[in-house]
Amino acid sequence: MALTLQKQTVNLGIDQGCTFEKVITAQNSASGNVTISSGTCAGKMRQSFGSSNNVAAFTTAISGSNCTISLTATQTAALAPGQYVYDVEYTQSDATTVERLAEGIVTVSPQSTK
Repeated sequence: MALTLQKQTVNLGIDQGCTFEKVITAQNSASGNVTISSGTCAGKMRQSFGSSNNVAAFTTAISGSNCTISLTATQTAALAPGQYVYDVEYTQSDATTVERLAEGIVTVSPQSTK
């Protein structure tokens, strides 16, 4: 049975050179939590929605209703300070149905301790 997720707008702040982790909870249109552990998630950052080049690909982990996205300190150190866009998509266990779990703006703050 196909799920219908409510897309969330979640803006993120990432400190350059630091480990980053964010948990996004999947919800249905009534804002109730939905179990998504039978599928997979993928998330990427880009300069703009029209850009074809990835700036970074998040590592994802699913548990129950939660999708955790993360980047290592090495990955965030390689990001140029500024604003980016991202999204996280959920692929259901049928491997055909893809839904947007979250999207938003990522602000990368510069690092002075190197």
